Amino acid sequence: MPPSYTDDQIVYAVRDGLIIPAQLDRMAQGMIDLVNKTRAAMSIDNYRFDVDAHDEVAHQAAIESIVMLKNDDAILPLNAGPVANPSATPQKIAVIGEFARTPRYQGGGSSHITPTKMTGFLDTLAERGIKADFAPGFTLDLEPADPALESEAVETAKNADVVLMFLGLPEAAESEGFDRDTLDMPAKQITLLEQVAAANKNVVVVLSNGSVVSVAPWAENAKGILESWLLGQSGGPALADVIFGQVSPSGKLAQSIPLDINDDPSMTNWPGEEGHVDYGEGVFVGYRYYDTYGKAVDYPFGYGLSYATFEITGVAVAKAGANTATVNATVTNTSDVDAAETVQVYVAPGKADVARPKHELKGFTKVFLKAGESKTVTIDLDERAFAYWSEKYNDWHVEAGEYAIEVGVSSRDIADTVAVALDGDGKTQPLTEWSTYGEWEADPFGAKIVAAVAAAGEAGELTKLPDNAMMRMFLNPMPINSLPTLLGEGGKKIAQFMVDEYAKLAK
Repeated sequence: MPPSYTDDQIVYAVRDGLIIPAQLDRMAQGMIDLVNKTRAAMSIDNYRFDVDAHDEVAHQAAIESIVMLKNDDAILPLNAGPVANPSATPQKIAVIGEFARTPRYQGGGSSHITPTKMTGFLDTLAERGIKADFAPGFTLDLEPADPALESEAVETAKNADVVLMFLGLPEAAESEGFDRDTLDMPAKQITLLEQVAAANKNVVVVLSNGSVVSVAPWAENAKGILESWLLGQSGGPALADVIFGQVSPSGKLAQSIPLDINDDPSMTNWPGEEGHVDYGEGVFVGYRYYDTYGKAVDYPFGYGLSYATFEITGVAVAKAGANTATVNATVTNTSDVDAAETVQVYVAPGKADVARPKHELKGFTKVFLKAGESKTVTIDLDERAFAYWSEKYNDWHVEAGEYAIEVGVSSRDIADTVAVALDGDGKTQPLTEWSTYGEWEADPFGAKIVAAVAAAGEAGELTKLPDNAMMRMFLNPMPINSLPTLLGEGGKKIAQFMVDEYAKLAK
Protein backbone atom coordinates (compact mmCIF):
# COMPACT_ATOMS: atom_id res chain seq x y z
CA MET A 1 0.00 0.00 0.00
CA PRO A 2 1.51 3.40 -0.93
CA PRO A 3 1.86 6.10 1.77
CA SER A 4 -0.92 8.10 0.14
CA TYR A 5 -3.39 7.84 -2.73
CA THR A 6 -6.37 9.70 -4.13
CA ASP A 7 -9.96 8.62 -4.63
CA ASP A 8 -12.50 10.99 -6.18
CA GLN A 9 -10.12 13.92 -5.55
CA ILE A 10 -9.87 13.23 -1.79
CA VAL A 11 -6.30 12.56 -0.68
CA TYR A 12 -5.85 9.72 1.79
CA ALA A 13 -2.87 8.70 3.89
CA VAL A 14 -1.93 5.35 5.36
CA ARG A 15 -0.79 5.48 8.99
CA ASP A 16 -0.14 2.33 11.00
CA GLY A 17 -2.32 0.34 8.65
CA LEU A 18 -5.24 2.76 8.88
CA ILE A 19 -6.50 4.68 5.86
CA ILE A 20 -7.51 8.23 6.83
CA PRO A 21 -8.05 11.52 4.95
CA ALA A 22 -4.71 13.31 4.60
CA GLN A 23 -6.11 16.49 6.15
CA LEU A 24 -6.91 14.61 9.36
CA ASP A 25 -3.49 12.99 9.18
CA ARG A 26 -1.85 16.45 9.06
CA MET A 27 -3.96 17.60 11.99
CA ALA A 28 -2.98 14.53 13.99
CA GLN A 29 0.67 15.07 13.15
CA GLY A 30 0.38 18.69 14.26
CA MET A 31 -0.97 17.59 17.63
CA ILE A 32 1.86 15.08 18.00
CA ASP A 33 4.40 17.80 17.15
CA LEU A 34 2.84 20.10 19.76
CA VAL A 35 3.01 17.39 22.43
CA ASN A 36 6.67 16.78 21.58
CA LYS A 37 7.47 20.49 21.86
CA THR A 38 6.00 20.67 25.36
CA ARG A 39 7.40 17.35 26.55
CA ALA A 40 10.60 18.85 27.98
CA ALA A 41 8.77 21.38 30.13
CA MET A 42 6.07 18.97 31.25
CA SER A 43 8.64 16.38 32.32
CA ILE A 44 10.09 18.77 34.94
CA ASP A 45 8.98 17.83 38.45
CA ASN A 46 6.44 20.27 39.92
CA TYR A 47 6.60 22.40 36.77
CA ARG A 48 4.28 25.40 36.77
CA PHE A 49 3.98 27.87 33.93
CA ASP A 50 3.83 31.59 34.73
CA VAL A 51 0.09 32.34 34.81
CA ASP A 52 0.58 36.10 34.90
CA ALA A 53 3.03 36.08 32.00
CA HIS A 54 0.60 34.05 29.90
CA ASP A 55 -2.22 36.42 30.85
CA GLU A 56 -0.11 39.35 29.66
CA VAL A 57 0.37 37.66 26.30
CA ALA A 58 -3.41 37.33 26.08
CA HIS A 59 -3.70 41.00 27.07
CA GLN A 60 -1.37 42.20 24.30
CA ALA A 61 -3.02 39.94 21.72
CA ALA A 62 -6.41 41.38 22.66
CA ILE A 63 -5.17 44.97 22.38
CA GLU A 64 -3.89 44.38 18.86
CA SER A 65 -7.13 42.64 17.82
CA ILE A 66 -9.43 45.60 18.51
CA VAL A 67 -10.50 47.47 15.37
CA MET A 68 -11.80 51.02 15.65
CA LEU A 69 -14.43 51.48 12.94
CA LYS A 70 -15.72 54.94 13.82
CA ASN A 71 -14.62 57.86 15.99
CA ASP A 72 -16.74 60.90 15.16
CA ASP A 73 -15.94 64.10 17.07
CA ALA A 74 -12.92 62.26 18.54
CA ILE A 75 -15.25 60.78 21.15
CA LEU A 76 -12.47 58.31 22.00
CA PRO A 77 -10.33 58.07 24.00
CA LEU A 78 -12.38 58.81 27.10
CA ASN A 79 -11.02 60.74 30.04
CA ALA A 80 -10.92 58.59 33.14
CA GLY A 81 -9.83 61.50 35.29
CA PRO A 82 -7.10 61.23 37.93
CA VAL A 83 -6.42 57.59 37.13
CA ALA A 84 -5.07 58.44 33.65
CA ASN A 85 -4.59 62.21 33.78
CA PRO A 86 -4.33 63.93 37.20
CA SER A 87 -5.01 67.37 35.71
CA ALA A 88 -8.18 66.39 33.83
CA THR A 89 -11.79 66.43 34.96
CA PRO A 90 -13.20 62.90 34.62
CA GLN A 91 -16.15 62.23 32.36
CA LYS A 92 -19.25 60.67 33.85
CA ILE A 93 -19.48 57.27 32.18
CA ALA A 94 -22.40 54.92 31.77
CA VAL A 95 -21.72 51.31 30.81
CA ILE A 96 -24.69 49.52 29.27
CA GLY A 97 -24.88 45.93 28.05
CA GLU A 98 -24.54 42.55 29.73
CA PHE A 99 -21.39 41.79 27.71
CA ALA A 100 -19.50 44.31 29.90
CA ARG A 101 -20.25 42.19 32.97
CA THR A 102 -20.41 38.75 31.33
CA PRO A 103 -17.92 38.88 28.48
CA ARG A 104 -18.22 36.51 25.55
CA TYR A 105 -14.54 35.78 25.30
CA GLN A 106 -14.42 32.60 23.16
CA GLY A 107 -16.28 30.69 20.50
CA GLY A 108 -18.68 27.79 20.88
CA GLY A 109 -18.34 24.06 20.49
CA SER A 110 -14.90 22.48 20.40
CA SER A 111 -13.16 25.85 20.79
CA HIS A 112 -14.19 26.04 24.44
CA ILE A 113 -11.25 26.11 26.87
CA THR A 114 -10.91 26.90 30.57
CA PRO A 115 -8.99 30.16 31.09
CA THR A 116 -6.51 30.59 33.93
CA LYS A 117 -8.29 33.81 34.84
CA MET A 118 -11.10 35.90 33.36
CA THR A 119 -11.20 39.71 33.51
CA GLY A 120 -14.19 41.53 32.07
CA PHE A 121 -14.53 45.26 31.44
CA LEU A 122 -16.41 46.03 34.65
CA ASP A 123 -13.82 44.02 36.60
CA THR A 124 -11.10 46.19 35.07
CA LEU A 125 -12.86 49.45 35.92
CA ALA A 126 -13.12 48.31 39.55
CA GLU A 127 -9.45 47.27 39.65
CA ARG A 128 -8.36 50.63 38.22
CA GLY A 129 -10.63 52.76 40.36
CA ILE A 130 -12.60 54.13 37.40
CA LYS A 131 -16.16 55.03 38.28
CA ALA A 132 -19.04 54.18 35.96
CA ASP A 133 -22.76 53.49 36.28
CA PHE A 134 -23.82 50.11 34.90
CA ALA A 135 -27.08 48.77 33.50
CA PRO A 136 -27.29 45.35 31.78
CA GLY A 137 -29.97 46.52 29.32
CA PHE A 138 -30.69 43.03 27.94
CA THR A 139 -30.11 39.35 28.58
CA LEU A 140 -27.60 37.19 26.71
CA ASP A 141 -30.14 35.02 24.95
CA LEU A 142 -32.52 35.23 22.03
CA GLU A 143 -35.57 35.86 24.19
CA PRO A 144 -37.70 39.03 23.74
CA ALA A 145 -36.60 42.31 25.33
CA ASP A 146 -37.22 43.01 29.01
CA PRO A 147 -38.92 46.46 29.31
CA ALA A 148 -37.64 46.90 32.87
CA LEU A 149 -34.02 46.39 31.78
CA GLU A 150 -34.50 48.78 28.86
CA SER A 151 -35.99 51.49 31.07
CA GLU A 152 -33.15 51.17 33.58
CA ALA A 153 -30.57 51.48 30.79
CA VAL A 154 -32.16 54.62 29.32
CA GLU A 155 -32.29 56.29 32.73
CA THR A 156 -28.65 55.40 33.33
CA ALA A 157 -27.68 56.91 29.96
CA LYS A 158 -29.47 60.19 30.66
CA ASN A 159 -27.15 61.01 33.55
CA ALA A 160 -23.86 60.33 31.73
CA ASP A 161 -21.43 62.41 29.68
CA VAL A 162 -20.74 59.40 27.49
CA VAL A 163 -22.27 55.95 27.14
CA LEU A 164 -20.32 52.76 26.43
CA MET A 165 -22.74 50.23 24.97
CA PHE A 166 -21.55 46.63 24.88
CA LEU A 167 -23.48 44.88 22.11
CA GLY A 168 -22.94 41.76 20.02
CA LEU A 169 -23.91 38.18 19.37
CA PRO A 170 -24.80 35.86 22.25
CA GLU A 171 -23.40 32.36 22.03
CA ALA A 172 -26.77 31.03 20.88
CA ALA A 173 -26.53 33.19 17.73
CA GLU A 174 -23.33 31.69 16.29
CA SER A 175 -21.50 28.41 16.60
CA GLU A 176 -19.46 25.93 14.60
CA GLY A 177 -22.50 23.64 14.73
CA PHE A 178 -24.80 25.69 12.49
CA ASP A 179 -24.76 28.41 9.83
CA ARG A 180 -25.94 31.95 10.50
CA ASP A 181 -28.75 33.12 8.24
CA THR A 182 -28.38 36.82 9.10
CA LEU A 183 -25.62 39.31 9.81
CA ASP A 184 -27.85 41.31 12.17
CA MET A 185 -27.49 41.48 15.93
CA PRO A 186 -30.56 40.59 18.03
CA ALA A 187 -33.34 43.13 17.43
CA LYS A 188 -33.69 43.90 21.14
CA GLN A 189 -30.12 45.22 21.23
CA ILE A 190 -30.68 47.49 18.21
CA THR A 191 -33.91 48.80 19.75
CA LEU A 192 -32.13 49.52 23.04
CA LEU A 193 -29.36 51.37 21.18
CA GLU A 194 -31.99 53.58 19.51
CA GLN A 195 -33.59 54.34 22.87
CA VAL A 196 -30.26 55.13 24.53
CA ALA A 197 -29.10 57.32 21.62
CA ALA A 198 -32.35 59.30 21.88
CA ALA A 199 -31.49 60.00 25.53
CA ASN A 200 -27.75 60.63 25.02
CA LYS A 201 -26.02 61.40 21.72
CA ASN A 202 -22.55 60.49 22.98
CA VAL A 203 -22.62 56.74 22.48
CA VAL A 204 -19.71 54.39 21.80
CA VAL A 205 -20.63 50.84 20.76
CA VAL A 206 -18.26 48.02 21.73
CA LEU A 207 -18.98 44.86 19.72
CA SER A 208 -18.50 41.25 20.85
CA ASN A 209 -18.91 38.75 18.01
CA GLY A 210 -17.02 35.90 16.43
CA SER A 211 -17.70 36.96 12.86
CA VAL A 212 -18.97 40.05 11.06
CA VAL A 213 -22.23 41.72 12.05
CA SER A 214 -24.13 44.37 10.09
CA VAL A 215 -23.18 47.89 11.17
CA ALA A 216 -24.91 50.17 8.66
CA PRO A 217 -28.49 49.75 10.02
CA TRP A 218 -27.60 51.23 13.43
CA ALA A 219 -24.30 53.13 12.99
CA GLU A 220 -25.98 56.55 12.94
CA ASN A 221 -26.85 56.04 16.61
CA ALA A 222 -23.18 55.75 17.63
CA LYS A 223 -20.36 58.29 17.45
CA GLY A 224 -17.77 55.60 18.09
CA ILE A 225 -17.61 51.90 17.20
CA LEU A 226 -15.04 49.38 18.41
CA GLU A 227 -15.08 45.92 16.82
CA SER A 228 -13.52 43.84 19.58
CA TRP A 229 -14.44 40.34 18.32
CA LEU A 230 -13.96 37.65 21.01
CA LEU A 231 -11.05 38.97 23.04
CA GLY A 232 -10.11 36.06 25.27
CA GLN A 233 -9.41 36.03 28.98
CA SER A 234 -7.82 39.49 29.18
CA GLY A 235 -10.31 41.37 27.03
CA GLY A 236 -11.40 43.71 29.82
CA PRO A 237 -7.97 45.27 30.42
CA ALA A 238 -7.35 45.46 26.66
CA LEU A 239 -10.58 47.36 26.05
CA ALA A 240 -9.86 49.71 28.94
CA ASP A 241 -6.39 50.45 27.58
CA VAL A 242 -7.85 51.41 24.21
CA ILE A 243 -10.97 53.21 25.43
CA PHE A 244 -9.05 55.37 27.90
CA GLY A 245 -6.10 56.00 25.60
CA GLN A 246 -3.29 54.05 27.25
CA VAL A 247 -2.72 52.62 23.76
CA SER A 248 -4.01 53.53 20.32
CA PRO A 249 -6.14 50.95 18.52
CA SER A 250 -4.22 49.28 15.70
CA GLY A 251 -6.32 46.30 14.60
CA LYS A 252 -7.34 45.87 10.96
CA LEU A 253 -10.38 44.09 9.55
CA ALA A 254 -9.69 40.55 8.39
CA GLN A 255 -13.16 40.55 6.81
CA SER A 256 -14.98 43.13 4.74
CA ILE A 257 -18.19 44.30 6.39
CA PRO A 258 -20.88 44.25 3.69
CA LEU A 259 -23.92 46.48 3.61
CA ASP A 260 -26.24 43.50 3.30
CA ILE A 261 -25.87 39.72 3.60
CA ASN A 262 -27.18 39.35 0.04
CA ASP A 263 -24.13 41.26 -1.22
CA ASP A 264 -21.97 38.29 -0.24
CA PRO A 265 -20.98 36.21 -3.29
CA SER A 266 -21.71 32.93 -1.51
CA MET A 267 -25.41 33.78 -1.25
CA THR A 268 -25.93 32.68 -4.86
CA ASN A 269 -25.04 29.11 -3.87
CA TRP A 270 -25.87 28.90 -0.15
CA PRO A 271 -27.51 26.97 1.44
CA GLY A 272 -27.65 24.77 -1.65
CA GLU A 273 -30.27 22.24 -2.56
CA GLU A 274 -30.88 18.54 -2.16
CA GLY A 275 -27.97 18.21 0.25
CA HIS A 276 -25.45 19.73 -2.15
CA VAL A 277 -23.69 23.11 -2.07
CA ASP A 278 -21.60 24.46 -4.94
CA TYR A 279 -18.67 26.69 -4.00
CA GLY A 280 -19.47 28.62 -7.15
CA GLU A 281 -17.75 31.85 -6.13
CA GLY A 282 -14.36 30.24 -6.75
CA VAL A 283 -11.52 32.65 -5.89
CA PHE A 284 -13.91 35.59 -5.69
CA VAL A 285 -14.38 35.45 -1.93
CA GLY A 286 -14.58 38.45 0.38
CA TYR A 287 -12.67 41.54 -0.76
CA ARG A 288 -11.53 39.68 -3.89
CA TYR A 289 -15.18 39.79 -4.99
CA TYR A 290 -16.19 43.18 -3.63
CA ASP A 291 -13.16 44.99 -5.05
CA THR A 292 -13.10 43.18 -8.40
CA TYR A 293 -16.73 43.93 -9.15
CA GLY A 294 -16.86 47.37 -7.53
CA LYS A 295 -19.38 46.33 -4.89
CA ALA A 296 -20.04 48.92 -2.19
CA VAL A 297 -19.19 47.77 1.34
CA ASP A 298 -19.65 49.32 4.76
CA TYR A 299 -16.02 48.83 5.79
CA PRO A 300 -13.36 47.34 3.50
CA PHE A 301 -10.90 44.55 4.19
CA GLY A 302 -7.82 45.82 6.04
CA TYR A 303 -9.62 48.88 7.48
CA GLY A 304 -8.97 50.20 10.97
CA LEU A 305 -8.72 53.65 12.54
CA SER A 306 -6.16 54.96 15.02
CA TYR A 307 -5.77 57.84 17.44
CA ALA A 308 -2.76 58.76 15.33
CA THR A 309 -2.44 59.73 11.66
CA PHE A 310 0.06 58.27 9.20
CA GLU A 311 1.51 58.93 5.78
CA ILE A 312 3.08 56.43 3.38
CA THR A 313 5.64 57.80 0.93
CA GLY A 314 8.62 56.67 -1.11
CA VAL A 315 7.05 53.47 -2.39
CA ALA A 316 9.57 51.59 -4.52
CA VAL A 317 9.56 48.11 -6.03
CA ALA A 318 12.71 46.29 -7.12
CA LYS A 319 12.74 43.07 -9.08
CA ALA A 320 14.65 40.57 -6.94
CA GLY A 321 14.57 37.58 -9.28
CA ALA A 322 12.82 36.35 -12.39
CA ASN A 323 9.50 36.26 -10.53
CA THR A 324 10.17 37.90 -7.17
CA ALA A 325 10.24 41.47 -5.94
CA THR A 326 11.06 43.61 -2.92
CA VAL A 327 8.82 46.48 -1.82
CA ASN A 328 10.07 49.43 0.23
CA ALA A 329 8.03 52.28 1.69
CA THR A 330 8.47 54.98 4.29
CA VAL A 331 5.81 55.31 6.99
CA THR A 332 5.54 58.51 9.02
CA ASN A 333 3.49 59.13 12.14
CA THR A 334 2.15 62.61 11.40
CA SER A 335 0.44 63.04 14.79
CA ASP A 336 1.41 63.63 18.42
CA VAL A 337 0.25 60.15 19.46
CA ASP A 338 2.51 57.08 19.61
CA ALA A 339 0.81 54.32 17.62
CA ALA A 340 1.20 51.43 15.16
CA GLU A 341 0.19 51.23 11.51
CA THR A 342 -0.09 48.18 9.26
CA VAL A 343 1.35 48.61 5.77
CA GLN A 344 -0.42 46.33 3.29
CA VAL A 345 0.89 45.20 -0.10
CA TYR A 346 -1.54 44.04 -2.78
CA VAL A 347 -0.59 42.45 -6.10
CA ALA A 348 -2.76 43.29 -9.10
CA PRO A 349 -2.16 41.02 -12.11
CA GLY A 350 -2.26 42.33 -15.62
CA LYS A 351 -3.85 40.47 -18.52
CA ALA A 352 -4.21 36.84 -17.47
CA ASP A 353 -5.26 33.57 -19.08
CA VAL A 354 -7.67 32.89 -16.23
CA ALA A 355 -10.11 34.95 -14.18
CA ARG A 356 -8.16 36.59 -11.36
CA PRO A 357 -9.22 39.07 -8.66
CA LYS A 358 -8.50 42.76 -9.14
CA HIS A 359 -5.84 42.49 -6.45
CA GLU A 360 -4.83 40.25 -3.57
CA LEU A 361 -3.08 40.93 -0.27
CA LYS A 362 0.37 39.36 -0.54
CA GLY A 363 2.31 40.96 2.29
CA PHE A 364 1.96 43.26 5.28
CA THR A 365 3.92 44.50 8.24
CA LYS A 366 2.96 46.32 11.41
CA VAL A 367 5.25 49.14 12.46
CA PHE A 368 5.13 51.07 15.75
CA LEU A 369 6.06 54.73 15.49
CA LYS A 370 6.45 57.40 18.12
CA ALA A 371 4.86 60.76 17.41
CA GLY A 372 6.56 62.32 14.36
CA GLU A 373 8.77 59.28 13.74
CA SER A 374 9.44 57.75 10.31
CA LYS A 375 10.60 54.26 9.38
CA THR A 376 11.27 52.46 6.13
CA VAL A 377 9.65 49.05 5.88
CA THR A 378 10.57 46.23 3.51
CA ILE A 379 8.22 43.50 2.31
CA ASP A 380 9.50 40.66 0.12
CA LEU A 381 7.22 39.10 -2.47
CA ASP A 382 8.15 35.55 -3.42
CA GLU A 383 7.07 33.71 -6.57
CA ARG A 384 3.83 32.51 -4.97
CA ALA A 385 2.79 36.14 -4.46
CA PHE A 386 2.30 36.41 -8.22
CA ALA A 387 1.09 32.88 -8.98
CA TYR A 388 -2.32 31.32 -9.43
CA TRP A 389 -3.27 27.65 -9.29
CA SER A 390 -3.42 26.37 -12.85
CA GLU A 391 -5.75 23.50 -13.64
CA LYS A 392 -3.98 23.12 -16.95
CA TYR A 393 -0.55 22.60 -15.39
CA ASN A 394 -1.82 21.15 -12.10
CA ASP A 395 0.63 23.50 -10.41
CA TRP A 396 1.19 27.11 -9.40
CA HIS A 397 1.81 29.27 -12.44
CA VAL A 398 3.34 32.73 -12.88
CA GLU A 399 2.56 34.38 -16.18
CA ALA A 400 5.07 36.71 -17.76
CA GLY A 401 4.05 40.34 -17.86
CA GLU A 402 3.48 43.46 -15.80
CA TYR A 403 2.03 43.39 -12.30
CA ALA A 404 0.88 46.39 -10.27
CA ILE A 405 2.15 46.55 -6.70
CA GLU A 406 -0.26 48.53 -4.51
CA VAL A 407 0.79 49.79 -1.08
CA GLY A 408 -1.83 51.09 1.34
CA VAL A 409 -3.67 50.70 4.63
CA SER A 410 -6.75 48.83 3.41
CA SER A 411 -7.88 47.17 0.21
CA ARG A 412 -9.57 50.45 -0.77
CA ASP A 413 -7.07 52.94 0.65
CA ILE A 414 -4.00 52.62 -1.56
CA ALA A 415 -1.26 55.21 -1.06
CA ASP A 416 0.75 54.40 -4.19
CA THR A 417 1.01 51.90 -7.05
CA VAL A 418 4.21 50.83 -8.80
CA ALA A 419 4.54 48.36 -11.69
CA VAL A 420 7.02 45.49 -11.98
CA ALA A 421 7.60 43.27 -15.03
CA LEU A 422 8.18 39.54 -14.42
CA ASP A 423 9.69 36.91 -16.68
CA GLY A 424 7.11 34.23 -15.91
CA ASP A 425 7.94 30.65 -15.00
CA GLY A 426 8.12 29.48 -18.62
CA LYS A 427 5.66 26.64 -18.12
CA THR A 428 4.28 25.31 -21.40
CA GLN A 429 2.30 22.31 -22.54
CA PRO A 430 2.86 20.41 -25.78
CA LEU A 431 0.89 21.94 -28.63
CA THR A 432 -1.33 19.71 -30.74
CA GLU A 433 -3.96 20.06 -33.42
CA TRP A 434 -6.45 20.43 -30.56
CA SER A 435 -4.64 23.47 -29.12
CA THR A 436 -6.37 26.74 -29.90
CA TYR A 437 -4.90 29.32 -32.22
CA GLY A 438 -4.61 31.64 -29.20
CA GLU A 439 -2.62 29.01 -27.31
CA TRP A 440 -0.27 28.68 -30.25
CA GLU A 441 0.28 32.43 -30.28
CA ALA A 442 1.02 32.48 -26.52
CA ASP A 443 3.56 29.63 -26.64
CA PRO A 444 7.25 30.52 -27.26
CA PHE A 445 7.56 27.95 -30.08
CA GLY A 446 4.01 28.39 -31.26
CA ALA A 447 4.45 32.15 -31.67
CA LYS A 448 7.31 31.56 -34.11
CA ILE A 449 5.15 29.16 -36.10
CA VAL A 450 2.23 31.61 -36.20
CA ALA A 451 4.66 34.21 -37.55
CA ALA A 452 5.86 31.68 -40.14
CA VAL A 453 2.23 31.07 -41.21
CA ALA A 454 1.77 34.81 -41.73
CA ALA A 455 5.00 35.03 -43.74
CA ALA A 456 4.02 32.03 -45.88
CA GLY A 457 0.64 33.64 -46.47
CA GLU A 458 2.27 36.85 -47.69
CA ALA A 459 4.53 34.82 -49.98
CA GLY A 460 1.57 32.90 -51.42
CA GLU A 461 2.82 29.58 -50.07
CA LEU A 462 -0.18 29.16 -47.73
CA THR A 463 -3.64 30.63 -47.62
CA LYS A 464 -3.43 34.08 -46.14
CA LEU A 465 -5.31 34.42 -42.87
CA PRO A 466 -7.66 37.42 -42.86
CA ASP A 467 -6.30 40.03 -40.45
CA ASN A 468 -9.33 41.74 -38.91
CA ALA A 469 -11.02 41.89 -35.50
CA MET A 470 -13.93 39.65 -36.51
CA MET A 471 -11.67 36.88 -37.80
CA ARG A 472 -9.44 37.18 -34.75
CA MET A 473 -12.51 36.70 -32.53
CA PHE A 474 -13.21 33.38 -34.27
CA LEU A 475 -9.60 32.24 -34.53
CA ASN A 476 -8.31 32.68 -30.97
CA PRO A 477 -10.59 30.17 -29.19
CA MET A 478 -10.59 27.71 -32.11
CA PRO A 479 -8.52 24.49 -32.18
CA ILE A 480 -6.35 24.65 -35.28
CA ASN A 481 -7.86 21.41 -36.59
CA SER A 482 -11.05 23.46 -37.09
CA LEU A 483 -9.36 25.87 -39.52
CA PRO A 484 -10.83 23.97 -42.51
CA THR A 485 -14.32 25.06 -41.41
CA LEU A 486 -13.23 28.66 -42.01
CA LEU A 487 -10.72 28.29 -44.84
CA GLY A 488 -11.50 24.97 -46.49
CA GLU A 489 -8.54 23.05 -47.93
CA GLY A 490 -6.27 26.04 -47.22
CA GLY A 491 -7.08 25.78 -43.53
CA LYS A 492 -6.21 22.10 -43.52
CA LYS A 493 -2.79 22.88 -45.02
CA ILE A 494 -2.15 25.60 -42.42
CA ALA A 495 -2.97 23.23 -39.56
CA GLN A 496 -0.70 20.51 -40.95
CA PHE A 497 2.10 23.06 -41.51
CA MET A 498 1.84 24.22 -37.89
CA VAL A 499 1.93 20.69 -36.46
CA ASP A 500 4.91 19.73 -38.68
CA GLU A 501 6.89 22.87 -37.81
CA TYR A 502 6.20 22.38 -34.10
CA ALA A 503 7.57 18.82 -34.29
CA LYS A 504 10.82 20.26 -35.66
CA LEU A 505 11.17 23.09 -33.12
CA ALA A 506 10.14 21.14 -30.04
CA LYS A 507 12.67 18.34 -30.46
